[in-house]
Amino acid sequence: MKRIIQLWIAAILGMAVIGMLGCGSDADNKGQKKSKKARYVQVAEAKKERIVELLETTGDVIAVNTVTMKATIEGPIAFCPWREGDLIEEVGQKLIEIDRPLYRQELLAAKAALAVATAKLEDLKAGARPEEISQAKESVRQLADCTDFAKADLDRTRSLVKSGSLPGEMVEKARVSYVKCQTQLVADGEALAMLEEGPTKTEIAVQQAAVGEAAAKRAIAQAKLDECTLKAPFAGVVTQVFARPGDLATPRAPLIKLMDPTSLVVRAGLPESCAADIDTDTEVTVRLDAYPNQTFKAKIDRVYPRLEWESRTRIIEIKITDPVQLIPRLFARVSVQGRVADDAVVVPDAAIITTPRGDKIVFVVSEGKASMRKVSLGLEQGQRIQIIDGVQAGEMVVVAGNLNLKDGVPVHFDKKNPAIDTQKVTGGDPQ
Repeated sequence: MKRIIQLWIAAILGMAVIGMLGCGSDADNKGQKKSKKARYVQVAEAKKERIVELLETTGDVIAVNTVTMKATIEGPIAFCPWREGDLIEEVGQKLIEIDRPLYRQELLAAKAALAVATAKLEDLKAGARPEEISQAKESVRQLADCTDFAKADLDRTRSLVKSGSLPGEMVEKARVSYVKCQTQLVADGEALAMLEEGPTKTEIAVQQAAVGEAAAKRAIAQAKLDECTLKAPFAGVVTQVFARPGDLATPRAPLIKLMDPTSLVVRAGLPESCAADIDTDTEVTVRLDAYPNQTFKAKIDRVYPRLEWESRTRIIEIKITDPVQLIPRLFARVSVQGRVADDAVVVPDAAIITTPRGDKIVFVVSEGKASMRKVSLGLEQGQRIQIIDGVQAGEMVVVAGNLNLKDGVPVHFDKKNPAIDTQKVTGGDPQ
């Protein structure tokens, strides 16, 4: 009985082993058949083309030339007819006037003092009038006659005193009269000489200094009055008005804000990675939300010489060359032309796969099989990317069906449409 049971068990085990071997053989056959089945993919040809790196960023329209006019003195506002949007047509146009009558009176007084000092200087330079000189000469002639008469009277008195006809004190009186006439003659003679010679250099210099002092006081009074009037530093547009006629202006209080519309630019920031490659006159394309479906040609007008600490970006200012009416604070989308490769091997970016290790790979179709290649990437433009190393021009790279694709797997693609045009992938010709 035991013998029969053992035989049955052996027979059952043998059948199980045979069944397992048979199933394994079928699975291997199916796996081999499945592994030999070709994968359907889409491919594109790697071509040598010109590729331009485009740096995408955003910015805002701002006015570089803008000013907020503030008061420097206190007083009631007498003139301010402006509203937001008014045009200021010329430099120096009056914007604000503050009423200060005291400053006007001080200026009038200073002007009068300067006129007096100037007239004195001119009179001094002109010298004595002919009438004054004639009068001085006549006075000298008369004093000369008086002196001669006094001298003759002194001599006659001395003779009479000596003869005893007159007392001795008469001589002294005659001598005093003679000395007086003689002294006056000398003084008038010197005065006549001064009149004929004219003013001295010192006298002219002193009066010139007086004129300069009066002119300085007049300038101070004028400067104080000028502070009452605020004039436009440039032609532009009024963007804000902070006061109206009758309001009291105080020092450092803003009164009116002015903008130069010709100074409107797009200000944007570029990342640190490309900050060193940006120069002025670089071509830029700008899109404004205020003008949908439109693009505007522009150029970089200014590159800031530093990076911003917080954003780690380099600020650029862009001047739009196409005609467009800009408004401050418009939002702008900016495409900056970066590096250019004229003879680059270019493939669609769909061909690039990033491995878990961070490597960049593509699959190249060669002899009906997918061959995995590790590549080095260069510039990017839209959906096109430069291959620096790993793929040659003319090779076919897989752009669809490359996920989970393995090296050496057989592949096939549509014979009628074997490849994707790299230019059609980008939606147009490369720049």
